[in-house]
Amino acid sequence: MRTLSLRARLTLWYTLALVIVLGLFAGYVLWQQGRIGMRRVDRELAGLTTTLTNVIRAELAEQVSLETAAEEARLTVAADGRAVAIFDAHGRQLAASWGGLDLNGWSPPPKAESVSWTEQTPAGGWRLHARRHDFGPMTLTFLVGSTLADVGRERHEVQEAMLVGIPIALLLAGAGGFWLASVGLRPIAGMARQAARISLTGMEDLGPADREDELGQFARAFNSLVVRLRAALQTQRQFMADASHELRTPVSVVRSAVDVTLSRERRDEGEYREALTIIGDQSRRLGRLVDDMLVLARADAGGYPLRPVDLYLEEVVDDCRRAVDVLAAERGVAIRWDGVREIPFRGDEDLLHQMVLNVLQNAVQHTPPGGSVAVEMCQDSEAVRIRVTNSGPGIPPADQARIFERFVQLDPARRGQGAGLGLPIARWIAEAHNGALVLESSGPEGSTFSITLPSVLNPRSA
Repeated sequence: MRTLSLRARLTLWYTLALVIVLGLFAGYVLWQQGRIGMRRVDRELAGLTTTLTNVIRAELAEQVSLETAAEEARLTVAADGRAVAIFDAHGRQLAASWGGLDLNGWSPPPKAESVSWTEQTPAGGWRLHARRHDFGPMTLTFLVGSTLADVGRERHEVQEAMLVGIPIALLLAGAGGFWLASVGLRPIAGMARQAARISLTGMEDLGPADREDELGQFARAFNSLVVRLRAALQTQRQFMADASHELRTPVSVVRSAVDVTLSRERRDEGEYREALTIIGDQSRRLGRLVDDMLVLARADAGGYPLRPVDLYLEEVVDDCRRAVDVLAAERGVAIRWDGVREIPFRGDEDLLHQMVLNVLQNAVQHTPPGGSVAVEMCQDSEAVRIRVTNSGPGIPPADQARIFERFVQLDPARRGQGAGLGLPIARWIAEAHNGALVLESSGPEGSTFSITLPSVLNPRSA
């Protein structure tokens, strides 16, 4: 089946369903035709019984004997393929014409007034009808029967008509189904040819999806997929370009330091120490950059599982505050933090440390000397919020939407201090814990970043 085209498979399934439907319909027609034929025979037998009753009543009115009246009634209704028998109250046969029917000494039932049944004989099936009737003090039983040859012949004719008509109907229906499948799949085939010509680097798509049917839904979904693929490809290319640029800088510095140091056969200890210090600083920068890029790459690929543990968020924030104190002291920045009550939480402790640390470092690095950074925490029934506010010039409105993009550094003077991955990683960590990191406000007096985490947390895998 898989080697066949979709049109052929649709036609086969359609034909198979039609075979089942026609088979059930043919069975129903034959069953119904048999019932109708049997009811017709029963009506004929009931009419014969009524005729026998009327003839005997008329004969008895003329004062003839019971045997003569019975014989006269039998002769009146006798015909080929018909059985007639008249019995008295004691079961004695008064007159009979069996027409080839052999009932092996059948006798009237003692109590039944009217009964019908089908009898199978070597010569074929018979339909029989027996009825008791009172003529004053006398009771007679009439037995009439008719062969079912006509019913069988009609059934056979219907079967022959179906054996001829059903294959023709299936052939015509199969051809029609194949044509309908071709017409129905023609737009999809056209879309497939058009999709094969689409380039991920261009702007082409399947065109405007102005249809409201399933094909329109498919076209819109495909166009949306192409847009997402192009955006992902563009993001990947931009990431590779930015990463290459950021990696090239420390590598170039290390290479230059090595080349300068080895350009002379002899140097004093101070020069070697200076060169090794440069190499060490750039190596550490390079290591941080590679680690951050690896975190983001694994996060994009969905391969960074969280390792949630029970912890207290205020302890995480306090540890990060102490770690940033050294950087803040070097820049002359004060960090204000008032310890709060215990806030239990369940999350990945290492990632939460990195998130808070990245936000705090970003705030300290963008605070001018003599400024301050304030850290606040609050909790309600739905969420825990961590606000980090720094004093400074703030972020221009045109750049506020870009600060969470990768490798974006708004301050050219800080090109050597980072790669612009701190805030993107912090936002990803917050979202991985079903939370959010946003720029709450920014103005001439400073900026406020807000981390929101759910109070009842069931972190997902990143």
